[in-house]
Amino acid sequence: MLATDKQSSRVSVEDRVPLKQKLAYGLGGPVDILAIWVFVSIAYPVFNMELQMSPTQVAIILMALRLWDGIADPVMGWISDNARTRWGRRRPFIFVGAILAAITYPLIWWFPMDLTHNQVMLWVIGFGILFYTCFTIWAVPFQSLLMEMTPDYNERTRVTSVRGIFQSLAGLFNGFCWWISLLPVFSIANEAGELIPSTINGMRYISIFIAFAILILGVLPALFVKERYYSNGLVKSQKPVSLLKGLKETLSCKPFLVLCGFTVLFLFGQSIYDNYGRYVGTYYVLGGDWGRSAFISGLGTAIYAGFNLLMIPCFVYLSERIGKNKCLKISSVCFLFSAVLAWYTFNPSMPYLMLVNGAILGIAYAGLWTMLPTMQIDVVDYDELKTGARREGSFASVYSWVLKLSFCTGYLLSGPFLEMTGFDASLGGEQSVDTLTNLRLGYSIIPVVAVLIALFILKFFPIDRASANEIRARLEDRRGKV
Repeated sequence: MLATDKQSSRVSVEDRVPLKQKLAYGLGGPVDILAIWVFVSIAYPVFNMELQMSPTQVAIILMALRLWDGIADPVMGWISDNARTRWGRRRPFIFVGAILAAITYPLIWWFPMDLTHNQVMLWVIGFGILFYTCFTIWAVPFQSLLMEMTPDYNERTRVTSVRGIFQSLAGLFNGFCWWISLLPVFSIANEAGELIPSTINGMRYISIFIAFAILILGVLPALFVKERYYSNGLVKSQKPVSLLKGLKETLSCKPFLVLCGFTVLFLFGQSIYDNYGRYVGTYYVLGGDWGRSAFISGLGTAIYAGFNLLMIPCFVYLSERIGKNKCLKISSVCFLFSAVLAWYTFNPSMPYLMLVNGAILGIAYAGLWTMLPTMQIDVVDYDELKTGARREGSFASVYSWVLKLSFCTGYLLSGPFLEMTGFDASLGGEQSVDTLTNLRLGYSIIPVVAVLIALFILKFFPIDRASANEIRARLEDRRGKV
């Protein structure tokens, strides 16, 4: 029986995803955090704070890799959508991609220490492109697989929430990664022979651990998750769609464009908020103390993860009663509250007050990262009704690129913005009062403006629970149940 407004939490037996498959897919979620977001979050501490490369050089590294994704992701989505193998159209790529990504990830970090700044930048971009090519082979089919696990509006959110729980746990490691990299075991000798903490050296060995995690967790979805829409024959007879035609149809889908517009603005604001927060916390609140900042940042992530894990089931429950759209709005408002509150909680006389923001962000991101992926799945059903084709790979690839581009646009602009504030890494904790004030203003104002615009755009997203169920009913009348 389909869920209705009165029975919104009901999921029929045939629509349920077995627990084993939910867990296998969910355990693949941390791969995305470890492979992508560890690098993004640690880039400025490694390349700007320690190596003293300019913020613009760091931004160029991040943006170059995103531009490459702009090519690789859609191509991989097209290949995956049109693949027809005895094992499915997603699982073979997930299996092979996990192995290749695990092999190539450490290469990014093992650059010779005597390279110039420009040489380091070229090394990281070159091996970064190699890794991200391999990772795309895994990531796009993995994201596409989520859209094929169940046709039910609510069960999709439940599957996404399981992935979100494991990603939140991986995010806990991400938050402590800077602190871990500064542990004495990773110290290196300076010119005077003294042992000093080194984030660079720490990341070299951490990258090996991440590679093993990618290998082990990355293959699980390929081994244990079924491709529901492929195994029942729905897409086996579907005619191949050209790359350009597929992209054109994807980018002409109104609900998808609304979702992308919201995502670009929200994640732009979030990336500015996260990146500036590290600088405001380190240099304004803690006077340039890396070690203490890394530790408090880790504590903040632990609090974030705790509230995130607590709130993911709450948002699943809430979405089944008031809908995904309203839950996403609630999450956005929580983020806005955190951004405004940061002006008061980032206080040099009470440094641990910063941890309050971690709790609020845990609530905000629990809703955000549970709702956005499942709303994207509803968009694919909308598109199938319009075009008659299932093109999960095309939507997953474009949206994946939008996600990464949104974050890195924020990080790209963070570099020039950071230089405009007057920040100079060589000054350490001796930044000027004007510089610190400029950092604080950018930290609060830019994210608030971006997310307010994102909320306005969200008003135009046309798919709610009632329309999603209507779309499903019309699809099943036309091509049968899956």
